[in-house]
Amino acid sequence: MENKDELLIVSKWKSLSKVFGSSRIFMINKKESVFGVYVCKQECAETLIELIKSIDYRDWEHFKINSEIFSTRLLA
Repeated sequence: MENKDELLIVSKWKSLSKVFGSSRIFMINKKESVFGVYVCKQECAETLIELIKSIDYRDWEHFKINSEIFSTRLLA
């Protein structure tokens, strides 16, 4: 890998295209329908925060996320 700041996220097409858009995604394994997308560490951190925010926690009454954690920009 040329850029050590990049991370490879591997998943199915539908999952990746929902989050990152289709133009950045590339095929890794055609037989198993595995695709990937490279993201920088900062973009990865921001994407994970957005995914965590979108989780429906109604069945997890005891689980609380401190909203202050997600209100600032993380430095990856």
